[in-house]
Amino acid sequence: MGKTSKKQTAAGTAVHTPPASTAKSSSSAAIPAAILAGTFAALASVFAKLTLDARTVDFLHHACNTVIAPTTPYCTSLFVAKEGETSPVVVAVRSACFGLIFICNAAMWTLFTKALNRSNSSATVTVINSAANFCLTAVLGYVLFSEPLAMQWWFGASLIVLGSVLVSSDETKDKEKKE
Repeated sequence: MGKTSKKQTAAGTAVHTPPASTAKSSSSAAIPAAILAGTFAALASVFAKLTLDARTVDFLHHACNTVIAPTTPYCTSLFVAKEGETSPVVVAVRSACFGLIFICNAAMWTLFTKALNRSNSSATVTVINSAANFCLTAVLGYVLFSEPLAMQWWFGASLIVLGSVLVSSDETKDKEKKE
């Protein structure tokens, strides 16, 4: 524990101030929370897609065949419904995914707020959160939904992250000048 210091105010009263090291944690303590916040933001996107996308049935069928057995008719019967109707299993999975959107967003905002409280720079937390979100969304889209990852997308995402880093470094320099 650091020592507190006493400062006299203009009115002559003593004010106890905590040392600078305990007033706010270093930015490195905020990095894991910011990465987790970006991860939950990416997961919320995946659950939103599973809630609304027409390929959800194909995804569920593939997951069932992978987990249970590739040749069993059980997986096919779970997702078959009458013509023009949706299987109750698909409705249940989509409903669960809809709820998970809100859970992931609540976790993301909680972790993002914790990261902001632990960091000296809100821009740094935003950069890390955005970078994690961009990259994980791209990887999850590729792995789960077979979405293409064109070089153009990576170039655009890199420019966004680079711009955020430049804003963050400028904010840090401004704070150092003020101190």
